[in-house]
Amino acid sequence: MAAALALVSVGCGADSSAGGAALGPGEGGANGDASFDGAGGQGGDGAPVSEGAGGVPDNPVDQLFANPQRNAGDVLGGDAGAAVDYADAARACYASPDICGNAECSAFASCCVNTGTCCEPIVNDPPLPSMLDFRQCAGQTVDQCAASVGSNAVAFGELEPVITGRGLVPNGTATAEGGAVIGDLLNLSSQRVDVDVRFTLPVGCNGTCLESAGVAFTASAPGAFVDADVGLLLSGSRGAVSVMIGDAVADSFDAGTDSTQWRLVVSPEGSAQVFRDGNSLGTYSFDSAALEQARFVAFGRNLGAATTSAAIALIEVESSFCDNPQSWVGREPLSITLDGNDVPGHASAGGPSIVDQGVRKRMAYEVGGEIFVSEEEAPGEFFLDDLNPALIATESYEALGVGDPELVWDGGSLFLFYTARDETGAGSIGMAVYAQEPPVFVKSEALTLASTSDAVSYDAPSVVYRDGLWLLIVRATLSGGATELRAFYTNDPGTRWERVINGGLEQLTRVEDATSEITDPSLIIHNSAYQLYYARRTGTLWSVELAVSDELLLWRPMGEVLGGADEGFDSLGARSPDALSQSDRIDIVYSGQDGVSFRLGTASRAAPSDTAPSIF
Repeated sequence: MAAALALVSVGCGADSSAGGAALGPGEGGANGDASFDGAGGQGGDGAPVSEGAGGVPDNPVDQLFANPQRNAGDVLGGDAGAAVDYADAARACYASPDICGNAECSAFASCCVNTGTCCEPIVNDPPLPSMLDFRQCAGQTVDQCAASVGSNAVAFGELEPVITGRGLVPNGTATAEGGAVIGDLLNLSSQRVDVDVRFTLPVGCNGTCLESAGVAFTASAPGAFVDADVGLLLSGSRGAVSVMIGDAVADSFDAGTDSTQWRLVVSPEGSAQVFRDGNSLGTYSFDSAALEQARFVAFGRNLGAATTSAAIALIEVESSFCDNPQSWVGREPLSITLDGNDVPGHASAGGPSIVDQGVRKRMAYEVGGEIFVSEEEAPGEFFLDDLNPALIATESYEALGVGDPELVWDGGSLFLFYTARDETGAGSIGMAVYAQEPPVFVKSEALTLASTSDAVSYDAPSVVYRDGLWLLIVRATLSGGATELRAFYTNDPGTRWERVINGGLEQLTRVEDATSEITDPSLIIHNSAYQLYYARRTGTLWSVELAVSDELLLWRPMGEVLGGADEGFDSLGARSPDALSQSDRIDIVYSGQDGVSFRLGTASRAAPSDTAPSIF
C-alpha cells in the first residue's frame, strides 16, 4: 500500500483515448463510449465497482482531480501499468472504513470521509478541559478543580467524590457508583475525542477489594450506576483495565502501574481505539448515533480509605470536528415568502438548488414547469421580490416545461442549468445566464447537452465550476429504459461537453428495476475530494445517498446519509438534495417526505475542510 502514496500524484497526457483528451479553452469533445453494464446496488460501504484501471488512462486525470494542486504532476503519463497500480491502490483503500482510515491510505482525500482521520481540533470553547490533573487539586471539590482550568463538573452519587494526592476518588458504595460529570455535552456522531488517562491503582487490594475507577461517555444522566456506552474502567480486584462498550465489558488488559498511560480515541464513524503506552490494543465498534448528546463522566466505587483507593490521577482531552455524513443537525422546513407572507405552493416546490455568491445566497426551484429564484433572508428563510418566474418554457424542446434548476456562480456570472422536457417527456440540459435584477435569465442559443443514440434523455443536472473547468453530473435514460448517472467536463459550458469514460459511476448508480430510482445528483468539492449526493427511491420511499471520489473515476459508496427523521416534515424520507460546501460544514437543501406531501427543508453538518493530508 505504500505505492498508493506515490501514485496519487497522477495525470494523463493529451494522447488519452477517445473521450479522454484534455480540452483547451473553448474546445468541446464528442461524447464518450457507453459504459459497461451493471445494475446499481443499494449503496453502503464497499470497494469501487469499476473494472480494470477505472478509466485512469482514458481521461485527463490531472484536470479531473478534485484538487489538482494536491494531486499535481504527470506521473502516470501513458503508462498503463501505473494506472492499474493506482486503481488497485484506491480499491484496496476503499474496501472498508478501517482500511481507508489507515495512514497508508491518506493519499486519497476520499478517505477523509467517515473515518475520523481528517478532523479540525476545537480550539475555542472546547467541550472538555484539555488537561485536568486531579493530583494538583488535593483537598478541593471536583467542581473547584474543574473551574481552575476553565471547565465545569457536577458530582453525583451517595457520597461526594474526594480529591487526594492520588487523584479523583469516585467514592461510590457497594450498591452504587459515584463520580462527576465533567465539561459540556458532546456530539460523538460528529466529534472525535482523544482521551489520555492515568489511573492510580489501589493499595493492598489482594484480589478481594471493591475498588474501581473509570472514564466513559454516556447518553444518559448517571443514576445508581453509569451506563458506560464507551469507556475505560480500572478494576482493582482484577488488576485490569476493561474496555466498556454498551455498558458491557468488551475486552480487558493488565492494568500495568500508576505510570501506565491509557488512551481512548472515539471517532464519529463509531470506532473506539484503545492504546496502552502508545501501543494499540484494539478497535471496537460503538453506537455513535446514540451519543449526539453525550456526557463525559469519571466514575467508580471505593470501599477502602481514600489514601489507598483506586483513583483517576490525570486526564488530557482533545476534541475535534470530523466529517461524518450521517450527522445532520437542524433539520427544519424552510419558508418562501413574498412581502412577508408565505407563497402558496412554493414550500412544496421541486428540485431546489442553492448557491453562495459571497454577498448573498440564492435558491432556485421549480413550480408548475417554471423556475423561480429566491434569496436567503436568514437561515431557512427565503423571499421573492415578485411572483415572476426567472425562467419559463419558450422553446419547442420545452413543451412540457423547465425544471431541475442548478445555480452556479463562477465568480463573475450566475448560471442556471436546467432540464428542458419535450412533448414526449424526454429531457435535455439547457443553460441560461443571469441578466437582470430581480433574477431573470437569458437562455443560450442551443442546448448544452442533448440526447444521443444510447441516451434518449438527460435530466437533473448538477454542475461544479473550478479554476476554468466545468463539471456536470446528469441522469441518463438509456434506450433500453435503464437509468444511470454520468459525468462530463468542459472548459466552456457553451460548447459540447466531454464525457468521463470507463469510470465506476454508471455501474454504481444504474437502475433497471421500475420499483427503484436514482436521481437528483448534487456534486460538490469538499476537503480535496468530490462528494456526490443523490436521491434513491425504493418503492415509494426516498433517501439520500453519498459516494465520494478523488477524480470522478473510482468511487467510494457511503450508502444512505439522509433518510426519514423521527417526526415532522421529513419523517418518511428525503430526496432532491443540493449540497453547499462551507469551510467548516456542509449545508443542504432537500425535499422531505411525510407520507402526505413533500416539503422543502434544510440541514447542516460539521465537516471541516483543508484537513486532507498533504501528499508532497
